[in-house]
Amino acid sequence: MTAAAQEDGTAPAEPGGARAVAVAASAAGPVPSTGVRAVVQRRRRARPSDRDAPAWVEAIGRVGLVAYGLVHLGIAVLAVRISSLGRRDDHADPRGAIELVAAGGGFLGRWLLAGAAFALTAFAVWQLRAAAVGFNWAKPEERWRKRLGAFAKAVGVLSVAWLAAEFATRMQGRRNAFQTTVNDVFAHAGGRWLVGAVGLFAIGMFVSMTYTGVRATFMGDLVPEKLPGRRRVIALVTGSVGNLTRAVTFGVVGVLTALAAWEDAPQRIGGVDVALRTLAAHTLGATMFCVAALGFAAYFVYCVIDAFARHP
Repeated sequence: MTAAAQEDGTAPAEPGGARAVAVAASAAGPVPSTGVRAVVQRRRRARPSDRDAPAWVEAIGRVGLVAYGLVHLGIAVLAVRISSLGRRDDHADPRGAIELVAAGGGFLGRWLLAGAAFALTAFAVWQLRAAAVGFNWAKPEERWRKRLGAFAKAVGVLSVAWLAAEFATRMQGRRNAFQTTVNDVFAHAGGRWLVGAVGLFAIGMFVSMTYTGVRATFMGDLVPEKLPGRRRVIALVTGSVGNLTRAVTFGVVGVLTALAAWEDAPQRIGGVDVALRTLAAHTLGATMFCVAALGFAAYFVYCVIDAFARHP
């Protein structure tokens, strides 16, 4: 040992010392960590059987996730048209967004909608399997919430897939079909109770999605290594804004549905378009459509990022 080493209190590395330290660390197991590092470690230890869906379903499902985002972008376009151009006959909802493609795409639009319906169904299958046995990489206390969210998303995606398939096969929409179905449900003895339960479920989704948007828990579904620097910031901002916009919409839909069941007024039930018009009437007027458009457009951006970086 040299005098300088003695003064510093350090000693030169012994031959093979680095290897001995590495072997000892390997035998001791992984270093405990928390937060994102812990999630990354759990994912790296995940087996192929821990995937939430087969690889081919996942690949098609990612395309479906982009298609789901495009539906929200279509809603944003329709909301701007209603606000800025006074197109009151437009409907800012999933059916209206699909009508845009059906009306402007011709024969090609029909095939695009058929492909979108297939991809959306694949994504729904992915989420249904995840809701049943997936998210094994997540913390146990988070797993149930993620599975419930996956089930709710699968239901929403399947409804959009149905609309896309309807337009792809018949190229015409039955906007009054929803109200006809609601009237039929109210005609049954327990119909109002069923509608009330749906309204309460939508209100529950408002609470869950608000929590997701405020706490940014959706970031836990994304692989951190795929989102360095600015990508992560964009995902965080667009995901929060998009989820909060959807949360408010779900909340209004839930309240209107529950009130309709309570007052036996099926004509008061509506979807996204009715919710936005109700918000506009009681808040910012036509400007509310522009605010909502920004939120839905942000969700489209997040869906693209989600399709790229979502955990298998």
